[in-house]
Formats: sequence, structure tokens, C-alpha cells
Amino acid sequence: MHMIKNLQNFLLDQDYYIDIFNNYIHVYCYQELVTLTDKLIELKLNEFGLVIEGSNLSVSNMDNKEILIKGVVNDVRFVR
Repeated sequence: MHMIKNLQNFLLDQDYYIDIFNNYIHVYCYQELVTLTDKLIELKLNEFGLVIEGSNLSVSNMDNKEILIKGVVNDVRFVR
């Protein structure tokens, strides 16, 4: 299922996408990892910032434009 979604996003040339799962957040096409602690992760995307708050947060996987965050997520906010 994820492979089909990834192909659709590439084909449709979307600027970004954010998938929220149970204890995981997947972000495609972020620009910068601004803050990284076990309680707060901040990402910079093209038009806004993404703030993730929780506990035991960690980066499970990271690539040039993709990041997979693992932990107990309490809050996700978009910041302009």
C-alpha cells in the first residue's frame, strides 16, 4: 500500500506529504531538521514548520528528503 502511495505522490509531483501512524510519523520532502530531542522534533518544510511533541521521540530512519519519527506522539502542529 505504501509503495503505491509513494508512486502516486511522485507522479503527481506533490510538494510534501505527512503520514501519521500509531507511534510513527513519516514526512516526505522536508528541508531541515531544526530540533531533535526525545520530547520535541521540529522540521522545516517549504512553506511552514512542523512541530511534533511527545515522549521517547527518535528518528527511526532518515534520508535526503524523508524522515521516519518513532515514539509516543501527543501533538502535531503546523507553524508559519
